[in-house]
Amino acid sequence: MSHGLVNLTLPAVLQEIEYVLEEYPEHPYQTAFSLPELRQKLVAHILSNVPNRYVVEDEQETFGKPKAHASSPLQERLRMEMVIRTSILHILRENADWLSRNLSRV
Repeated sequence: MSHGLVNLTLPAVLQEIEYVLEEYPEHPYQTAFSLPELRQKLVAHILSNVPNRYVVEDEQETFGKPKAHASSPLQERLRMEMVIRTSILHILRENADWLSRNLSRV
């Protein structure tokens, strides 16, 4: 039986990004992070700044329907939200020139 490593943090980060971005104006925030390049930079920045959790699952479980795992404690979720908000500003500042050239395409 083969086992695989599953990152539990990534789905939580992706979901939380969606919730947080809904609170921001469509332009430039939601529009900017609809660009795949910028979205990936945002996700990578957030994952490097929050604790990541992993589980080992059977290969069948890994490739099947994702299991619902215990939700993060409130303190961890609040920290993740803070990291997401600061990461949004960091990524926008860091990529301002690139964004000004590419935002007109969207």
